Amino acid sequence: MPTIYRILIAALILLTTAASAAADDWRVVKATNQARYTVDRTNWLDLSPGDLVPNRAWVSTGPRGRVQLARGVESITFHPNTLASIATDGFLSRKTEVVQQVGSLDLEIEKRSQPHTTVQTPYLAAVVKGTIFHVTVGKSKASVSVDRGLVQVTSFASGQQSNLGPRQSATVDSKAGMTVRGQATKPGITSVTPSLAKVPVVGTTKIAGAVEASEAKNKSSAAGKDKGSSASSDGNSANGKGSGSSNASGNSGGNGKSGGNGNGNSGGNGKGSSGKSDNNSGGSGNGNSGGNGNGNSGKGDSGKGDKNSGGNGNGKGKDK
Repeated sequence: MPTIYRILIAALILLTTAASAAADDWRVVKATNQARYTVDRTNWLDLSPGDLVPNRAWVSTGPRGRVQLARGVESITFHPNTLASIATDGFLSRKTEVVQQVGSLDLEIEKRSQPHTTVQTPYLAAVVKGTIFHVTVGKSKASVSVDRGLVQVTSFASGQQSNLGPRQSATVDSKAGMTVRGQATKPGITSVTPSLAKVPVVGTTKIAGAVEASEAKNKSSAAGKDKGSSASSDGNSANGKGSGSSNASGNSGGNGKSGGNGNGNSGGNGKGSSGKSDNNSGGSGNGNSGGNGNGNSGKGDSGKGDKNSGGNGNGKGKDK
């Protein structure tokens, strides 16, 4: 065979392979700043509209994350706190497997004569020819609901199977097995051989840390804000800057010499101590939240007293 023909055949094969690879790639249509992907399960990269997601990559969304992927007429939307990967194999007969460990996916799959897309979860597998359906995976169960087309759902542990049509759904619980529902007609359930799931439950693999880390960061941020607000409130109360009014009673607990009396009135909210104040012949001591302490006849301590959040405190000194 002449060299020129060999070169042309090689070039044709390369172009066909490249076109096939491009057709297998999912492109980002929409994405928030909490959408990321990884190809090595360690290093995570942010996703932006227009990016190509490599085959077999894991995609993760945070508590406020969302991303929509498209490939031709097909699309997959990741809702918040979702972790899944998409793998496509085959040359002439392309098959796609979605491995969904946790979260919610909306899928629109191209219709073909033979089943070509499978969604694997820790509790069930969904096989489709072409349809619009939704899959949600939690810590102990998973569910599938169908808008259009036909989806075959199989429960691994309980050995149950059901074919879902439009407006029908199935839920597989790790303990209770499969339950089905339908708005018009209820789908049937048949028995199959129990099997093991390909996908581990979330939290049992390193890859699951992507979603868990986002959740922990979100909770930590919220806790920090609450703690800061609480600290600010306590600080204002200690400085006598309480707000509002209250009739809760408190104790000034003052100790005074020579019949000294300490009285404090609080108009604020907060908890703090009236502090130590030495009063000589009518000196004054500052209490909590704008309270006033007065001592009479000699040297007295307004005392260490805690007033409760806007309470009225009265204390009587003891003579020595």
